[in-house]
Amino acid sequence: MRRSGGAIAAAALLGAAAATAQMLAQSTDKLTVYDGVNNITWLADFNLPASNRFTIPLCNPSSTGVRVNTSGSMSYQSAAAWVAAMNAANYLGHSNWQIPTTPMLDNRCGKTGPNGNNYGFGCTAGAYDSLFYDALALKAPATAVPIPNTPVGPFSNFQPYLYWSQTSQGQAGYSSFSFGNGFQGANTAPNFLNVLPMIPGKIAGTPAATGMALQVNPGGQTVYDPVANVTWLANANLATTNTFGLPACKSPTNPSLCVNADGAMTRDAANQWIANMNAASYLGQTHWQLPPADLNCDVSYSCDVNAQNPFGELYYGQLGLPGGVPIVPVPDLAAGPFHNMQPYLYWSCGADTIQQDCQYIPAAGFEWSFSFNSGFLGTDVLKNNLYVTSYFVGMRMATTGPTIAEVANAEGESPAIASNTWVEIKGVNLAPAGDARIWQSSDFTGTQMPQQLDKVSATVNGKPAYVYYISPTQINILTPPDAMSGAVQVEVTNNGATAAAFTAQAQALSPSFFVFNGGPYVAAVHLNGGLIGPAALYPGSSAPAKPGETIVLYANGFGPTNVPVVSGASTQGGRLSPLPVVQIAGKNATVQFAGLVAPGQFQFNVVVPASLADGDQPIVATYSGASTQIGTLITIQH
Repeated sequence: MRRSGGAIAAAALLGAAAATAQMLAQSTDKLTVYDGVNNITWLADFNLPASNRFTIPLCNPSSTGVRVNTSGSMSYQSAAAWVAAMNAANYLGHSNWQIPTTPMLDNRCGKTGPNGNNYGFGCTAGAYDSLFYDALALKAPATAVPIPNTPVGPFSNFQPYLYWSQTSQGQAGYSSFSFGNGFQGANTAPNFLNVLPMIPGKIAGTPAATGMALQVNPGGQTVYDPVANVTWLANANLATTNTFGLPACKSPTNPSLCVNADGAMTRDAANQWIANMNAASYLGQTHWQLPPADLNCDVSYSCDVNAQNPFGELYYGQLGLPGGVPIVPVPDLAAGPFHNMQPYLYWSCGADTIQQDCQYIPAAGFEWSFSFNSGFLGTDVLKNNLYVTSYFVGMRMATTGPTIAEVANAEGESPAIASNTWVEIKGVNLAPAGDARIWQSSDFTGTQMPQQLDKVSATVNGKPAYVYYISPTQINILTPPDAMSGAVQVEVTNNGATAAAFTAQAQALSPSFFVFNGGPYVAAVHLNGGLIGPAALYPGSSAPAKPGETIVLYANGFGPTNVPVVSGASTQGGRLSPLPVVQIAGKNATVQFAGLVAPGQFQFNVVVPASLADGDQPIVATYSGASTQIGTLITIQH
């Protein structure tokens, strides 16, 4: 259970804060940023949907309609619904949040579209444009957030962004594939995208392929995909270290053919870079090329996971990623007074001024988008999954009373809560300044769990919750065992002052695994009590699980057992029936026991599948159609 504020930094008052970039001032609670030039207040967390979906359901491989990916990205329809839900929740005391706007006309943009709208680099009239170029003083095609070199299977340096293909789409530009979400679409040639070269077929002289999995060739610099029958360069962003004679970019058009510091380049530059690569006989090969794309499966997810679409086969087939998931995690780095900014595309909508709400669209089936990876303003099809943030017009006023900003499962961060479940409440002024502690034995009345710590209490659906941890920016509670569903009101009282009620969404189950240190490793132990995890997780105390070993997992939010929970009792028990399904790396583990062993704490005794490979493996538990959080890992070692 996380006790640190995470996205919400410790603070007691809002007020004005010191400007961290020209025209921007961060509130002292670090939740919002005021733009004094445009008179708007932004969310400081530039990917709030990843941690607070405001009751919008989570995407899964078979879901449709209004949904949010675990990464925080979503379709435009979902983005509009998310902002509406934020307003319905009166988030931070405001119900006038809006999607950032872009005007149809901006004479500073470099290009004009077929419908008369301006697009490209250098635009400044829209909200994102003004923020990127003026307030944050970024220069195109610079990225707002650099991505570290993170291994992905046999590959290195993958970027969670768009990659060029060789396939033309006429006036629409060229097919592109997103390793930020698995979407295949099109981009205009002046845009800056990444490049991953390939060679058709298998390189002569390399070992014969065995099976259909990716095969790393000797030396580790190329990878053969037997399904697509192509050989990939293992470095998925080689251009950052080898420009093959192309100069560094000074601007998007100077020089006309150049490579940006992050490896991105225009389509014409990509062609020249590949030509120079072949002229140099890189790795002894002269047939490097951009990957093809299947035009029969365009503007879509899960496009042709076969030989006709090498990018799609790699993302979905070989690497096993679901749509909407970035190929590598994005670090939560500061961008001026903002954090959690994604180096990807963000949804925008049309209005003549930044202060107006959405008024028009650039073209049927499209909305505006802005790239914080390069500063490019364009348009995107509505079903693409982009990120979204929000602002409201005016300045956020100071407050001294408690304010709830988020209510979520304390482990999985799901905004859907359940009865007898550990839940975190984030906000400001939730406890006295400087007061941060967990419950102590002296807080209990006999065997009854405390309903308040230091005059801090909470209610869920009108009934007292049990308070485990308090701080000015976060409290952790165990919800009462009474059944609840749908919209429920959550309130916090600090020394007699009660926060405005926060509307949370309740359901029968809100399953999650407890994790060590905020994740990603599941809280699990060997039968001798030793911790399970990489040796480096807790040096001297943690060790991987072995295939065939019986281990103990700890979980939260799995609902009622065969023994009713007595409200407030400090002991709980009972078994789940039927047993949950636990999978490690997609293989079913044998569940020997599943039940409550402490307040809100479930224990699962499971046998690790014998056929698992060594390394960090994904683990998930499913019960009555609900599953634990995505991204949880367990370390396996023979």
